[in-house]
Amino acid sequence: MASSDRRPIATDAAPTPTGPFSQAIVVDRLVFTAGQAGRNRDSGQMGDLGEQVTWALANLAAILAEAGTDLDHAVKATVFVRDGVDTAPLNAVWERAFSEPRPARSTVFVSRLKNPEMLVEIELVAVLP
Repeated sequence: MASSDRRPIATDAAPTPTGPFSQAIVVDRLVFTAGQAGRNRDSGQMGDLGEQVTWALANLAAILAEAGTDLDHAVKATVFVRDGVDTAPLNAVWERAFSEPRPARSTVFVSRLKNPEMLVEIELVAVLP
């Protein structure tokens, strides 16, 4: 695959990557996002799990918008949650954020994430309309 077949996505409306990777890559009609932490983009604040899920999804929505799509076009999600965290707030936010049919989802429990305050990181695959 030629590098011209992959289009990187970058937006100031979501946090700048902290490493050598893109916020997302578009290939054909698919958008693959990098994992987004549950932190407020403007303040850097991290709250409880519900707040972190809300902020992570807002960051993902901004990235998808830059790519030309939205959360309603997400087809697959991978959610990394700190081990021992009650996922009820995750599911409550998820139900409000995504309309039917909701994307397929894998939830992986991990012993730690990059920041000690981080409770969740979410990545999505979406289609372009």
